[in-house]
Amino acid sequence: MTDRYQANHDWERIARHVVQRQQIVLVIGAIDVGKSTFCRFLVEHGTAKGLIVGFVDADVGQSQIGPPTTIGLKLFEGEAFARENGSTFWNQGTNTSPLPDADALYFVGWTSPEHHLLQCVTGTRLMVDAALDADADFIVIDTTGYVEGAAATILKQHKIELVKPTHLICIHRSRELDSIVGCFEGFHTVQTHRLSPHKRVTSKSSEFRRKYRQSSFERYFSTCTQATLPFDQICGQRTPFFTGRQANEKELEILSQFVDDRVLYAEWGGRSLVLVTPDGLSNLIQARLKSHFSLRHLITETPEYFDRRLIGLLNTAGKTISIGMIDAADFHTRQLKIRCKVGAASEARVIQFGRYKEDYTG
Repeated sequence: MTDRYQANHDWERIARHVVQRQQIVLVIGAIDVGKSTFCRFLVEHGTAKGLIVGFVDADVGQSQIGPPTTIGLKLFEGEAFARENGSTFWNQGTNTSPLPDADALYFVGWTSPEHHLLQCVTGTRLMVDAALDADADFIVIDTTGYVEGAAATILKQHKIELVKPTHLICIHRSRELDSIVGCFEGFHTVQTHRLSPHKRVTSKSSEFRRKYRQSSFERYFSTCTQATLPFDQICGQRTPFFTGRQANEKELEILSQFVDDRVLYAEWGGRSLVLVTPDGLSNLIQARLKSHFSLRHLITETPEYFDRRLIGLLNTAGKTISIGMIDAADFHTRQLKIRCKVGAASEARVIQFGRYKEDYTG
């Protein structure tokens, strides 16, 4: 996104119709059709009319609100927005502009909706709810360019069903969005608007997108500090770890003898067992473990499972207070060494494991 744009007649026409109180606008389209720039236009139009605008950024790969792998909410109104806009908020055309702090975040854990459909739908709905709870008059939702294929259709249709937008903006070159929006065009609860891409829209290379993600992570983690998370303090989500009873030293000894390797860590849960060993266990040993302990489920990992993995940190209210990066898992002291926002580690009670592993080493 460049720091300036030129609105065309179609943009102005749609804005006059949709930028009103108690309206929710969902913008969809393939990559490089100008969705984010159009969302910016609607946000600016809304604040110019004196509305409190909630901008939900559901583009987990090219995030403007918060770091990649997240869905973010930012609230804008009046002079506060003018100050942001007058400096660097929208200047996403380079890899050096700072990311704005999100007013609320949801951690998806990956830079694409693929294989993370449920998290993307859930996170978008929760951020819309957060905007409504903050008394936003007008809500704009940006989305990813993931629109092709059966999974993409399912994602977008369920997002529309759950978010319940009053206006659906389709930016397309031909009719590539028909399979997604066709079933909604007869509904009286949502109005569908079709737009062609702005004539000045430019394409971004995959290398540009990769560098943008990398610089976004670097900016985010540049304000983070190293901290420790005791295993006993947290519960795990989207991971088999930190959900059961931690094995004691005697149990670790027994398990180590049984697998003929050092078991660094283990958890029991009903008829399930998860454990960490320095090296991966063979299928034969795993089968013996399941049989000997009458296990229904057995999951084995090595310490590399934790290293460099992105996590979401949630407080007792269930709110995402930071994303973090696991630097290492210390199984002797039973602590995670992580990088996160100042103070977030002490507040964290749940950690959500992401699929993404970051190679940023700054």
